Amino acid sequence: MDASGWLCVNPADGRVRLGYTAQRDSLTQYEVPDLVSRVHSQLGAPVVLVWDNHSSHTARWVSRELAGRSWLRVVHLPQYAPELNPVETLWAHLKDHLANRAFRSLEELERVMRSHLRSVQRRPGLLRGFIRSFGLDPCPIPSNT
Repeated sequence: MDASGWLCVNPADGRVRLGYTAQRDSLTQYEVPDLVSRVHSQLGAPVVLVWDNHSSHTARWVSRELAGRSWLRVVHLPQYAPELNPVETLWAHLKDHLANRAFRSLEELERVMRSHLRSVQRRPGLLRGFIRSFGLDPCPIPSNT
C-alpha cells in the first residue's frame, strides 16, 4: 500500500485542505505530473509545491514535465528533513490510528485508512494543527491594499 498526501493552504482565507491518493503499487515518477495537474484542477488556483526529496520528485523527467506549467512553483526541502514537512505529521497521526491493530486483509487496511483520512479531511482544526506543528501559520496573508 502506498499513499501520497498533500496539505493545501489557501493564502486568502487560511483554510487548509487535505488531499491524498492511496494505491497498491508505489507512485512512479511518470504518474507525478498528472497527479500535480489533478491537484491544480481541484484547487483551481496557482500551486506552490513544497516537496521532500523522494526520487519521484527529483527525477529529471519530472522536472522537465513540470517546467512549462506557469501555475506551478516547486520548492524542494533539504535532503533528509522530515522535520520540515507537515505531511509527515499527517502520516504519524495515521500510523497512530492504525497501530496495534490486526487487519484481516490488505483491503481492510485500505478501507480503514481511507475512512480515517476522510474523517481527518473534515477536521479543519486538526489540519491547521499539522501546519502549525512545524511553526507555520496557516492564517490568511494580509492583502497589500
